[in-house]
Amino acid sequence: MSARNHSTSRSHKDAVLLDARTVAVIGASPDDNKIGGKPMRFLREFNFRGQVFPVNPRYQEIGGYRCYPDVASIEEPIDAAIVAVPYQHAQPIIEECVRQGVRQIIMFSSGYAETGAEGAMRQQMLLRTIGGSSTRLLGPNTLGLANLESGFIANFSQAFELPPGVLRSGRAGFVSQSGAFGTFIFTLCAEQGLGFKYFIVTGNEGDITVSELIDAMVDDGEVDLVAGYVEGVRDGRRFLAACEKARAAGKPVVLIKTGRTPGGSAAAMSHTAAIAGSDEVYEAVFRQTGVIRVDDEEEMLDLVTLMRSHKAMRGRRVGVLTMSGGAGVLIADALESNGLELARLDPKTEEELAKVVPEFGSRRNPVDLTGQFLAEPQMLRSSLDILLRDPNTDAVLFFLGLGRRYGQQIAETLREISATAEKPVLVAWIAGPEQIIAQLRADGIAVLPSPTRAVRALSALAYFGEAHARQPRSFELIAAQSESISTTDHAGRCSEAQSKAVLERYGIKRLPEVLARSEEEAVASARSIGYPVVLKVCAADLPHKTEAGAVALNLRDEAAVRSAYHRILDNARRHAPGLNVEGVLVSPVVDGGVEVIVGGRRDPVFGPVVMVGSGGIYTEVLRDAAIGVLPLVKGEAEELIRSLRVYPLLAGARGKPPADIEALAATIEAVAKLMLDHPEVSEVEINPLRVLERGGGAVPLDALMVLQTA
Repeated sequence: MSARNHSTSRSHKDAVLLDARTVAVIGASPDDNKIGGKPMRFLREFNFRGQVFPVNPRYQEIGGYRCYPDVASIEEPIDAAIVAVPYQHAQPIIEECVRQGVRQIIMFSSGYAETGAEGAMRQQMLLRTIGGSSTRLLGPNTLGLANLESGFIANFSQAFELPPGVLRSGRAGFVSQSGAFGTFIFTLCAEQGLGFKYFIVTGNEGDITVSELIDAMVDDGEVDLVAGYVEGVRDGRRFLAACEKARAAGKPVVLIKTGRTPGGSAAAMSHTAAIAGSDEVYEAVFRQTGVIRVDDEEEMLDLVTLMRSHKAMRGRRVGVLTMSGGAGVLIADALESNGLELARLDPKTEEELAKVVPEFGSRRNPVDLTGQFLAEPQMLRSSLDILLRDPNTDAVLFFLGLGRRYGQQIAETLREISATAEKPVLVAWIAGPEQIIAQLRADGIAVLPSPTRAVRALSALAYFGEAHARQPRSFELIAAQSESISTTDHAGRCSEAQSKAVLERYGIKRLPEVLARSEEEAVASARSIGYPVVLKVCAADLPHKTEAGAVALNLRDEAAVRSAYHRILDNARRHAPGLNVEGVLVSPVVDGGVEVIVGGRRDPVFGPVVMVGSGGIYTEVLRDAAIGVLPLVKGEAEELIRSLRVYPLLAGARGKPPADIEALAATIEAVAKLMLDHPEVSEVEINPLRVLERGGGAVPLDALMVLQTA
């Protein structure tokens, strides 16, 4: 049979398919316990609305479907092909799928890059096969894809063997880079009554990536939230674009991201590279795109439970209703610890509550109904309604415990209130009736088993509300037009003098310093600049001069300069034998101000980033830094500064004059522009940058730059 028409080349990848009308199951088996039999069973049990074509030359029929010897024998165009054969037989099948114009392959087969070098070579052969075609590949080594709304279960996960009715479609998607752990989380959510439209495991991501899948789910009008488990992404800019699209659309992305431990920083040339490690850059990406990072499956479950209500928090003020005064105090403490506020109720609210709450309770926030509300059902309904109408509350948290005898009564009240509430209502119910709580969750009402967990969930909801309120942005990188920077150093390293010269072109003013190449030049320069002065050895291969003893501070006369000149040169050469010294920098002493660090580096996944933090020799010890993935938007440099622990000093703590924060922000923006203009710059750092009093500017006391040599 001749190949069906399909594109033989493409300038960009075709769209990912999350649904299909025609599915070929290659390696189909009548034994539904085998990897090729499970999707046949799941497609049937979940009422797949499309056509199924089992492919296996050993059978004429499987499960009531005509069985085909190969894909070429199928008369219909194929949207998706499930490949469930050992890798030893897979390559010619992939080639046939491409020839026949199959739109997407879902490849269960393992034995590829996850197994080592030989497997990686096999995977590269797969990618060469689909390269230039219109065929997309999920996997290899994937559990597959599932669309519960349409019944398209191209997946062999044991999650789809749960009892009937446990798995249900919902307005959320779940994507995981781990098959087993992803299945555990997905199953846990399902057992708690949380429905997902999609469950997708990416496998080796030979072609389709987690970033593309997030993007595709965000585009689905029936999906309001995307959750997932991520170990790392390869296409950082695509990931940024997908998460930014979700933020702008008001669709939360909730991720477990593993790998918090930084690696590879020990050999870094600069403090910037050491501090702006892999996980720190991911944190910056999440902050800038509004992604909610959670630590474990419990926290993810809590957030998915809460965010299904689709009610946004417009601020951080929380009204608390409780049946326990002690719990109210605990919640008040938790609110403050998690960046939320115990709402200051409007006086009219307190007046209304006084008519409802018993005298032995509390009408102030936290409002304590005591257990009396169990005997008077209207008390709960009225109190919740009053708190929700208060203009000073952005959400209401209701705490109770036990209540088994009155569970149905309480549940009915919560349903009535939630149906009309415009603000989020979150219930923390300890040791309550399990069946009633499960039904409330199934009805879309957020019920969590702990007040502290409830507060953490509200904090995340407030965080996303603030993120969604920001203006849309683009992370697109514009091609550089600037002339490349060059250096004579074989390793691409620039000396302090060379680095400062480049920075000066970007508006970062240098001190009136001189590069002296002899003792007499140093003395003459010091005399011209004016005492006291600082001497520093200037050499491209000496990035950390203080540790080498190559700096002399506060030199007040000619004799001190002469002595220091030789001493620091000798120290530098002992520290780094064969050092190529450019000269000795003679600089004026700058007093006052606050020392910070400003730097930039090129992250291997996300590209150019900038960093600002506490500066000086203790930069790495203090690890007080904020990172931004480029390009920044207006005002973002100031936001980075305000997030620092050193910010109160910059703002003028304890009566000290405020520092020139505008000049610091301008320096960050200048470094950002340098990184964007010059892709050959792998690292740049100003440390310390002395930020003087407001109006005094910011001066670089030391700087280094590293260029890519490839």
